[in-house]
Amino acid sequence: MPHERKQSPLYVKLIGAAVSVMLFILLAELVLNLVNPDLYYKNQFFPLNRDIDFPEVYEKDHDLFWCLRPHLETKSERFSLLSYRTNSLGLRGPEVRDPKDGYRIIALGNSCTFGWGMPWENTWTYNLQQILDSLVPDKKCEVINAGIPGYSTHQAKIFLARELVGLRPDMVLVMLGWNDQWSAGQGITDAEQDMPSQLILDIQNLLSRTRLYRLMRKAVLSASEEQLEVRLDDVTGKRRVSLQEYFKNLREIARIARNSKARSVFLVPPVASLEIYFDGTLSDFHSRHETYQAQVVRAADYAHAPLVDLQAAFDQYVNLFDDAEDDPIHFNNLGHQVVARTVAKVIVPILQTE
Repeated sequence: MPHERKQSPLYVKLIGAAVSVMLFILLAELVLNLVNPDLYYKNQFFPLNRDIDFPEVYEKDHDLFWCLRPHLETKSERFSLLSYRTNSLGLRGPEVRDPKDGYRIIALGNSCTFGWGMPWENTWTYNLQQILDSLVPDKKCEVINAGIPGYSTHQAKIFLARELVGLRPDMVLVMLGWNDQWSAGQGITDAEQDMPSQLILDIQNLLSRTRLYRLMRKAVLSASEEQLEVRLDDVTGKRRVSLQEYFKNLREIARIARNSKARSVFLVPPVASLEIYFDGTLSDFHSRHETYQAQVVRAADYAHAPLVDLQAAFDQYVNLFDDAEDDPIHFNNLGHQVVARTVAKVIVPILQTE
């Protein structure tokens, strides 16, 4: 009778398969690190903004859509020519004082607060910290930069309620609006987004750390969807956050701050002036931005909150944007200094009397 070959137990086969897969992934990662292919796929309409889809920088989040990875030091040239660092909370800047010691100010915002294109020491939050240390040293003020690139008021209100009120702020500086008026990807507003479960997103966050996954994703997306571009002056379709929702979100931010016993201060989000940088030409983007700025004034009045008119302050200068035609949103080093000084003029008298 022929000798029958003994079958390996199922668990041995499974272990062998798992080891084979791991070896393949490790080998693929090694090859991709050596070859260093371009793994970035830009499409500003999926699901919110493909520019935010940097897995080495961001983590996907069910409620916030994305957040910065903690303990991060970026090395992605696609993301920025600068290296940004985050603390254990996924915020740009030093570690938050624990326990709290003094007067805590949280700057809630987007890339303009984060300091896109700015070294840390040039950001307006850093400059504000230096001013307050000089003018109100007894307060022991701590300015926390809670700006996340790409955030709208929809995300900011959730971020404040879920993550930031636990830091026990005494004051919340609110500067948002540029991303709210951005075109809604596939016509889906921020409030209408239907994100996968956090478990699925956690798996994606884990896999997205590998170059193999990102290469496969780029190949699939390149074959399955059309790359789209969006212009600042595009007035068609829905906004990420409508004008009405923007006002409601600002009110909600003020309510959340008030319930956590923090004072809210609203900052009018500035842009490069048409008269100064564009010879007074017409611009749909500027016209729309003015309507959003008006809602900030309205929200501050409704919440009986201090207002910092940064647009008026910016209009007194002619050199706060390095390339206004290409980017009328992100101000330069001098612009950050102007923001810090203008904010300080409003809040220092408050700090001196509280």
